[in-house]
Amino acid sequence: MKDPVMVIPSYWERAEGVAERVEEMVFDHPTPLNRIGTLGRLLDSLDIFDQVPGKIVIIAVANERAIAGEVEDKIDEIIAAYRQRYDIIGLGQTTLEKIKMKLADKGVSAKALAMVSLDNYAAVRNICSLAGILESSSYTVFIDDDEVFTDRNFFEKIDESMCRSYKGDAIAALAGYYLQPDTYRLDERKVPQWRIPYWNNAAAMNEAFDLFIGQGERIKPTPFVFGGNMTLALDALKKVPFDPKITRGEDIDFLLNLRVNGIRFYLDRDLAIKHLPPGSTQTAWEKFREDAVRFLYERKKVTDHDELSLSELQPYPGLFLGDDLEERIIKTAELLKGEYESQGDEEGVRECQNIMIMAKENPFRDFDTRAWLDEITADWQEITARAVGSGIPE
Repeated sequence: MKDPVMVIPSYWERAEGVAERVEEMVFDHPTPLNRIGTLGRLLDSLDIFDQVPGKIVIIAVANERAIAGEVEDKIDEIIAAYRQRYDIIGLGQTTLEKIKMKLADKGVSAKALAMVSLDNYAAVRNICSLAGILESSSYTVFIDDDEVFTDRNFFEKIDESMCRSYKGDAIAALAGYYLQPDTYRLDERKVPQWRIPYWNNAAAMNEAFDLFIGQGERIKPTPFVFGGNMTLALDALKKVPFDPKITRGEDIDFLLNLRVNGIRFYLDRDLAIKHLPPGSTQTAWEKFREDAVRFLYERKKVTDHDELSLSELQPYPGLFLGDDLEERIIKTAELLKGEYESQGDEEGVRECQNIMIMAKENPFRDFDTRAWLDEITADWQEITARAVGSGIPE
């Protein structure tokens, strides 16, 4: 069996009660530094395997720069108990600065090095990619720390699928899926009323999951991907970056970037991991605004690139990438505003109005995503050409 690199980002925030929290980088559910978190639970679940192949790299992510060192210390503290059993290391801001210095010494420009950061989800995923590239791993397995392994043949299935081809196309990007927690389907009973008419993403996702996970051949092209259960071949990672302009949904956006570069994601409907996320502290309007911005941006990317087809992205995310997207956003924001009005929540009302204004103005209307993707791809390839095989510094 090949020795992959398994990359696991772990997100943290300032300890509760220590000082006022400063959220410089927005992540769904960072763990306070005085809490246990979910990383240990994931690492404990590795016990089901007779052997864990390759290296495990934990990406230490802080939601504010001032606590980056504390987060690195926290990760080192957690993984210390696992070092005897696994080849496991932490990679945080300190290591990242060493990597940037080595790359600068090799001639990588400051402009390109700006992509080497932990400032948002896409940037974190790029560092996950970079970890595999530095180790020159044949493929890199992306896992999230709010999951647990339940399939003792998980890595064998990845190995088997990554050695396949699909109708003559070598598989370079493999998607698994989530058990949430015991089925691939989302619980639509939890969808709030204000979402149901125009923004029922759970129903759209379940329709897609039924089509691609619930039936048919084991391996097939997929319009969606789960960021915490995907495997990428080295050549794909070297070639294509995650887009730092995307703040949520970076996994499906990456699927689009790959397709623009002639690489397809394939779903393995036998490759599952259990997803056990903690609750999010974000408000309803914050979550909805992030989704609205994300889909406006991704629709512009589909529009700007002939290589992308809306029909191939149905039913999800395609439902939210059509000409009616602004209408969906505005009508959903109206319904959510009504909820806030009934609660006397002035901030919620105001933010829903801002979302409607944002949708009407569309911040990406005149943005050239093709030129942007060309630019960041060139920067990324400048980095990866010099990073490959140089190793993660101690």
